[in-house]
Amino acid sequence: MLRDISDIYNRNIINILLICLVLVVPVTFFSYAAITYFNELETLEYRNIPAFCMWILNFSILFPPFFYIAKMDITEKEVNLIKILSVFINKFGFVAFLTIILFIIGMLGSVLLFIPSFLAIFMIILFPLFTDKENVLESLRSVWSVIKNEHIFIIVDVLILLSLNVLVWSGSFYLVANFENNTFVYIILRALTNSLLFPILYFYLTLKYRKDLV
Repeated sequence: MLRDISDIYNRNIINILLICLVLVVPVTFFSYAAITYFNELETLEYRNIPAFCMWILNFSILFPPFFYIAKMDITEKEVNLIKILSVFINKFGFVAFLTIILFIIGMLGSVLLFIPSFLAIFMIILFPLFTDKENVLESLRSVWSVIKNEHIFIIVDVLILLSLNVLVWSGSFYLVANFENNTFVYIILRALTNSLLFPILYFYLTLKYRKDLV
């Protein structure tokens, strides 16, 4: 798996760097600026909820362009930068809308033994992998099929994703902890961290759960 991820990364390194520069950095900057705003908004009682939603959105809306890169690479088709950007634009509304709906379901499901919450998390992580399907219903069917067959592995992968995120961010934070910093510096640092980490996570999930492409 790691070798396959490395091969995809190396073969598409230019497009990945450009997409990180054009999409990952500005989207992450906006998302974490919004998170900072919500966290500092004293008039909002549950300000951590919209902040958490923005954190999840930051991950999900950036998934389709990298899924497209992996899909084209696996099927040995040419990857075009303009097409990658168009994938992001075309899938943005669909992915953002479903992420917000699933997030709300997950939050409401937290009072029901967290089972709906876990299902919502699984679907948020997986449905960008099926944005190439003909319609929303077909995408959701495919996601549900994966959840039924791979639910144990998905739980493990969720823990891995969270752990890697915390580990990489903590390491980056430690490197600049002794310097005089402000919120702007930490947002830029997070954008650069996501540029390093997200492509690897997206390629891993594509190879793991889109076995029909391999």
